[in-house]
Amino acid sequence: MKLDKLSRYDLNLLINLQVLLEEQSVSKAAKRLHVTQSAMSKTLARLRDLFEDPLFIRSAHGLRPTPRAESLQPQLASALQDIQQLIQPPKFDPATTQRDFTIVTVDSAYQLFLPSFFAPLLQAAPNMVLTFEDWSEESLQSIAQGRIDLGITARENAIDSRHQLEPIPPGVKFQHLLEDHEDHFVCLVRKDHPILSKPSWQIADYLSLSHVQASCEGHDRWALDITLAKQNKSRRIVVQVPEFHAALEITRNSDLVFTCPHIFARHAVQNYPLAMLPLPITIDTITYLMTWHQRYESDPGHKWLRETLYQHIRDNQASTINFNY
Repeated sequence: MKLDKLSRYDLNLLINLQVLLEEQSVSKAAKRLHVTQSAMSKTLARLRDLFEDPLFIRSAHGLRPTPRAESLQPQLASALQDIQQLIQPPKFDPATTQRDFTIVTVDSAYQLFLPSFFAPLLQAAPNMVLTFEDWSEESLQSIAQGRIDLGITARENAIDSRHQLEPIPPGVKFQHLLEDHEDHFVCLVRKDHPILSKPSWQIADYLSLSHVQASCEGHDRWALDITLAKQNKSRRIVVQVPEFHAALEITRNSDLVFTCPHIFARHAVQNYPLAMLPLPITIDTITYLMTWHQRYESDPGHKWLRETLYQHIRDNQASTINFNY
């Protein structure tokens, strides 16, 4: 397609030609296009020069199209219709869509937010397909490159520069998923753990126990360990696992302690024989984010999925029981 040659022409002339073909009258065409009859006559003269054909012959009943004009009419109408559809805002109907979205998520966010999401999603969009992948160290870059539709992750709001996670790349949009944007850490132990019989729960008690650790965004050490190291302290991590579900199973069947976000712990104690304890040290908070590439910002299908998931998470969060510890 030689666009440089096409740019030499005033494509508005094609709209004028279409109206002239429909009205077969210079005055009626001028009125419809909100121009003077003189201006419309000049436009017709330019059209004749462009197509090197009279295009219209005057008759007792107005303008009659020449054979050349008649041959142009079907193709011209189709071309203008295509252009009109091209510039119209895209439409999205969840009830009929068959789109496939790829979502990458950290394990804790998947367990917290997504299992209860599928039933309402399938009711609203029965033919939509969601493909889930585990969050890895490359996930953020995949989102930045537009290869992943949506990402859900948990990020520590760590101040220590040595523990800063990879910054959100340019071009990646994000939305906080928690009502107050931030969450704190707590501890989980099995319900009949001996530590629960002690009258107090201090940092010395916490460090005297062995721990299970789950990775987050590919990291097996959290800001907690940086904070402890600054105080010349450390915890004994004896088991490292790639996902939160595995950590819960190990915790319920051992004397190990699992440190995790409070919102996840609330979910865990409802589904596992576990008890919640406060973390006896102050550390940085954690934030759950939904991320996507800016190219999808105005895509109606992508926007519908984001808004539907966000509202589900907020509704779910509002109905979650608050536990005391």
